[in-house]
Amino acid sequence: MLFFDLTEIYSRIRLRGSTRLDFLHRMSTGDVRGLKPGEGKTTVLTTPIGRMVDYLMVLAFDDSILLIGGGGNQNKVVHWLRKYVFFNDDVQVSDETGDTRMFGVGAEGDPRFIEKVIPDIGRFALPEYAHRAVESPLSADGQIVVARAPQALGLSFFLIGAGLDLASSLADAPPITPDFDAWRILHGYPRFPNEINEDYIPLEAGLWNAVSFDKGCYTGQEIIARMESRGQIARKLVGLTGGADSLSPGEELLAEGGEVVGKVTSAARGAALAYVRSAFAQENLRLRSRQGTLLHVAGIVRI
Repeated sequence: MLFFDLTEIYSRIRLRGSTRLDFLHRMSTGDVRGLKPGEGKTTVLTTPIGRMVDYLMVLAFDDSILLIGGGGNQNKVVHWLRKYVFFNDDVQVSDETGDTRMFGVGAEGDPRFIEKVIPDIGRFALPEYAHRAVESPLSADGQIVVARAPQALGLSFFLIGAGLDLASSLADAPPITPDFDAWRILHGYPRFPNEINEDYIPLEAGLWNAVSFDKGCYTGQEIIARMESRGQIARKLVGLTGGADSLSPGEELLAEGGEVVGKVTSAARGAALAYVRSAFAQENLRLRSRQGTLLHVAGIVRI
């Protein structure tokens, strides 16, 4: 089964205070104001010109919300959020990344493992994004958060806890699957900093489910709404197959006539992700690297 240590792959940032949801609502692309404890959804922090600061999964608790974002980006996100806390906001931002560990169970995973960790969880006990904080001896503070992972990350469950150590606590814990990056590239999931960064907007990254087109104003809304309403998306994130083993991030992609039409962002084991001009984001279209490697557009990312 697939069992990933995601401690360094994703960050964990906590927002507390009575206006935490309203604050995040005006700061990000998703409609998060109605989240109730135990629920979650995705959203994107964007700059005033609609570029991505981070792609977040938001988990709502009774007295806080937990933001799961890009590993290594937590300092920037904490600073970004604190910069926009105004005098009438009751919001406190804290970084919990270094205090917790995080594991992911892949979609192909055996549900009996989760039932051993949390006996009453059941494979379908939680809808997508939902989560529970439960008592558990697996964590240093005696509590573990079990989250039903979203399809946007291609996993079944997240396990988050302080000092979480499943291997030493469970005699039959599955071995850690070593290469999460290769797996997510093959399955077409973007991550920070390769695909999630300030060079691109959420719609170019295919993050449509993390953007609300019905909510009020938020940072970057004007640019994103204009691109959606006019259907003018300059680039799209696509998956590539073919000779992707020889590709490197940053490598330019050429159309049949030699025109530069895109750039590779991630590559591993015969698959790659790349941003290409929308006119060339067509399944089965042939592209080439500058070294002449033939590639095929396997699909357009939309999650």
